[in-house]
Parts: sequence; C-alpha cells; structure tokens
Amino acid sequence: MKEKPNWAQIGIFLCLALFFLDWASDFLIPIVAAILGFLIMRPIERRMSKLGIPSVITAFAICAVAGAGLMFAVWNFSFPITQLAEDLPDMINDLRRMPNPAAETLDKLGEAAKAAEDAVANTEKEPAMAVKVVENPGFVSSLVAAAPIVVGQIVLTIVLMFFLISSGSTFVRKLVESLPRFSDKRAAVAMVQQVEQKLGQYLGGITLINFCLGIVIGAAMAAWGLPNPIMFAVIAFSLNFVPYIGAVFGALLASIVGFNVYEDAWSAVLIFATYMTLTSIEGQLITPYVISNRLRLNPTVVFVAVAFFAWIWSVVGMVIAVPVLITIKVILDQTPSTRALGVFLGGEEASDTKAQEDRAT
Repeated sequence: MKEKPNWAQIGIFLCLALFFLDWASDFLIPIVAAILGFLIMRPIERRMSKLGIPSVITAFAICAVAGAGLMFAVWNFSFPITQLAEDLPDMINDLRRMPNPAAETLDKLGEAAKAAEDAVANTEKEPAMAVKVVENPGFVSSLVAAAPIVVGQIVLTIVLMFFLISSGSTFVRKLVESLPRFSDKRAAVAMVQQVEQKLGQYLGGITLINFCLGIVIGAAMAAWGLPNPIMFAVIAFSLNFVPYIGAVFGALLASIVGFNVYEDAWSAVLIFATYMTLTSIEGQLITPYVISNRLRLNPTVVFVAVAFFAWIWSVVGMVIAVPVLITIKVILDQTPSTRALGVFLGGEEASDTKAQEDRAT
C-alpha cells in the first residue's frame, strides 16, 4: 500500500528551507553563482582539455577575464550610476511638484478643512515638543557600508568557480560515482549535460541580445537628448537580465531623467514609451527567434520566481532567478516522477514540442 505524504512534515521542511535561504543568503549567493558559472564554462574547459590545455590554465583565464570585466565596469560606470542614484530623489520630488489641476483642487479643499478645524478648535495649545531630526544616510553611504560584503561575495564566487573549473570533470565524476545504481549514474550524467547545454544556450543568447538592446536603447536616449546615453546603455544591458521588472524599472528611470531635462510630462511619457517599445520588440520577437522554443518557460512561473528570489536574495536573486529555474526544470524533466512539474514550468511551445516527442516515441 502506497504511503500517503505527510503534509505537516513537508510544510515544516519548506518553512525551514525558506528560513535557511534567507538566513544564509550572504553565503549561498556566491555558492549558487559559482556553480552556475561552472556549469556554463564547463564545455569550454572540455574543449580546451582536448586541445591539451590544462584545466588550471583555463580556469585562471576565465576567472581573470571575469574579474577584469567587473573591475572595468566598476571603474567606468560606478560614478555616473552613483551620481544618478544620488540625484534620483530630487528628480522624483521635482516630478511630484509638477502642476496638476486635480492636485491643486485637493490642496485647496485641504486648506479649507484645516481652517474650519482651527476655527472650532480650542485656543489652548500644548507646549511644543522638541524633535531631533536625523537624516537618512545617502545612497553613497549605504553603498560604502555594503561594499565589503559585496566584494567578499564576488571574491568568493570567483575563487570557488576557479576551483570547480580547474578540477575539470573530477567534480562531476565524484558526484556520479556517489550514486548507487548504474541507471542513476547514467541519468545524472545526462542531467548535467542538459543543464550545461540549456544554461549555455540561454545565457549566451540572452547576453548577446542584451548587448545589442543596450546599444539600441543608448542610441535612442541619445536621440532624445538625455545626458550620458552610454550609462543608459549599460543600465539597459544589466536590467534586461531581470525579466519584466528590469524593463519597467529602466523605462521609469529614463522617463524621470527625461522629465527633468525637458520639464514636460509628455516628453517623459514618450521616452517611457520608446524604452518599452524597444524592450517589447526584443522580448516578443527577437528573443523567441534567437533562443530555442525548448527554453521557453511559463511566464507566470518566471515572474513568481523573480519576485521570490528578489525577496530573499535582493538584486542578485533577480538576476540568477531564471538560470536557477532552468536548472530546476531540467532536473524535473530528467526524473520520471517529476516530469509533469517540468512540463508545467515550460512555456506553451516547449510543452507542445515535448508532447510531440512523447507521441513519436
């Protein structure tokens, strides 16, 4: 007789797992990022090994390029982005002070109500209370305070990725050898290969698409006359790794800057529409064409995953949400008992392709 699942134990396990993911986020984020980087770079390491290049040399080259790229980005773009973040509250306040007939009417009604209340209120007033105003720390101060943690996570990610890549196939081989049955070993090898292929296909394609999108959006913002269009190109490239939310946030940022440049609401709306139009063309036409339909994921699941990882792991969580979701989907697809969940995570095209393959076999 098949034993029924104990939902109380499952619920307790999920709660403890959620607490652990949040509590150990500073440690888990670089671990997960390093493992994803290892799976993406493992095909390159195998090709280099076939050419006679040691895995240690390949790992050093990959990590050196990654570190140099991060240093270049920080050196060239940290100041303008930090300056924009510092000026953003003032820009938003200027936007809120924009003349609005409805807002003026409500302000006048509020003033009339306050005058009537003062007329019927008791004339006696209590002594004024001394209040000490404490200013909130600025963006730069918060960034400086968080810098040691961020730098530590980056260093841990690169170092761990170096050890994983330099080990070559040893890490995967040890993982396969730990499984008891031959069928499990074969399934584990197929699973790792599928994860490598899917992650490489997704991240390689999406990086190229985001690079081109950043150039196009930077040119569009330059045509609108916004200051520092290269910065908007970098912002568009970076934010587009976050599905849905990144495009909207980038468009809002560009429209706020546009309003402060032109002091005109319609210009801000048109800049927002320009940004969203370009990202919509990319998301609805270019990305489905460049990236195989078998990588399509359920949009609702993607949005929930991005929101969930943003909740527990902040900005980094939003970036790695889709790669983690792809990895989970591949694992579910390769396991017969969880294949239905893998189909649920896939998009419509991927589900149709899977059904045709099942009928063919």
